[in-house]
Amino acid sequence: MRSRTIREGSVGLLILTGLVAFVGLVLWIRGLRLGNQSYKFIVNFADVAGMKEGAPVRYRGVDVGSISDIQATTNGVDVTVEIDSAELVIPQTATIEANQSGLIGETSVDITPQTTLASGVQSINPLSPKCNSDVLICAQDHVQGEIGVSFIELLRNTDRLTQIVADPVLFDNITSLTKNASLAAGGVAQLTNELSQLTRAVRGQVATFSSATNSVTTVATQTANRIGNTADQFSQLAASSNELLDTNQKTLNETLQEFNQLANSLNQLVAANRGTLQNTLQSISQTSQQLDVLLTRLTTTAEQVEVEGVLDNLETLTANAAAASENLRDISTNLNDPTNALVLQQLLDSARATFENTQKITADLDDLTGDPEFRRNVRQLVNGLSQLVSSTDQLEEQIQVAQQLELVSDTINHAASTSGTEPSVNQLSQSNIHLSEANRRLSQQKRLFKLSPPAPRKDSADSEAEND
Repeated sequence: MRSRTIREGSVGLLILTGLVAFVGLVLWIRGLRLGNQSYKFIVNFADVAGMKEGAPVRYRGVDVGSISDIQATTNGVDVTVEIDSAELVIPQTATIEANQSGLIGETSVDITPQTTLASGVQSINPLSPKCNSDVLICAQDHVQGEIGVSFIELLRNTDRLTQIVADPVLFDNITSLTKNASLAAGGVAQLTNELSQLTRAVRGQVATFSSATNSVTTVATQTANRIGNTADQFSQLAASSNELLDTNQKTLNETLQEFNQLANSLNQLVAANRGTLQNTLQSISQTSQQLDVLLTRLTTTAEQVEVEGVLDNLETLTANAAAASENLRDISTNLNDPTNALVLQQLLDSARATFENTQKITADLDDLTGDPEFRRNVRQLVNGLSQLVSSTDQLEEQIQVAQQLELVSDTINHAASTSGTEPSVNQLSQSNIHLSEANRRLSQQKRLFKLSPPAPRKDSADSEAEND
């Protein structure tokens, strides 16, 4: 009796357990979640791309719900979206797209918010009557959706791309572009070589000329300083002589002796300066010869660049025309070869690189010819040459002054030897007049040397920048 009761009770418990499991399975399949409050809203699509009920709904890439109903209408498709949790608040400005992904092309709904919500708005329940549809997507709202990634759209775009690539006009344009790129590359290469040669030649000549000018300016400055020191000494001597003649005639003999010593020193100084002046004139003559050679080379280089450049360009154009005709014949015969697409892509890359190099060369030329500092240096160089010529005239006048000083010295020595110990006052006065005249001319030459600016000297940083 007991065993029968146990068996009947076991059968009843088994039936109840199976019934509970079946009900739970049905509720799980239908998506019922106990303790969670969900809400629904309707999204209108122009095309759902094979979307089915139960498809996932993602918010920022996370599954937050599913598709509960799909209804086709005349002007679109109404898709009912069910969000599992009412705590998830979606902005009204969010983008809702129907995208296909995966190997089998499953269609899902992706929700992407465009703005962030304030903390006070996030606490509003979409099921609440206080929900503002202008700010949030509330329960049973109707919103507009968009078509995102679709295999059908991909196939359409691929078909359009195929039609564009198969267009014969495109191949004709590519052929023309290749021909023009070849001609342009040849011309640019020739122009680049000519410009490089011309730039190197001009830099070498300018550096040589600048060095010669600086050396001549240094020698002239040293000579002017020495002559100025000599003029100062003569001025002091003339002042001392006048004081001695006015104050005491008895000490004239001692003064004449000292004057003889000074005349000897003056002779030595004039002899030393004569060699320096001769060296300076020789340096100026050599510099003038170098300038003539430099101008001749620059004229010859300009003529060679103009004539030979035109001939080289004509030969290059003839060779490029022959090469272009052969290339057109080869392209026409091999146009249907499948490997031509890869070759055309490489040619386009080469043309793009060539145009970029052309732009860089043009920018370098603009920097060289349009640099105000470069033009200013050339202008200063021309001014330095003109000042160099004027300095030559001044040196000749200084030589004449030195010769007059020698004559004065000889006159004083002769007067001292012929008159004994008591020279006449007239002779001393004449000597004093000659000394004053020579002193005045030396002072004028000194002021002229101080007023004439030296030739511009290049800095080491500028020389390095030009050589680079």
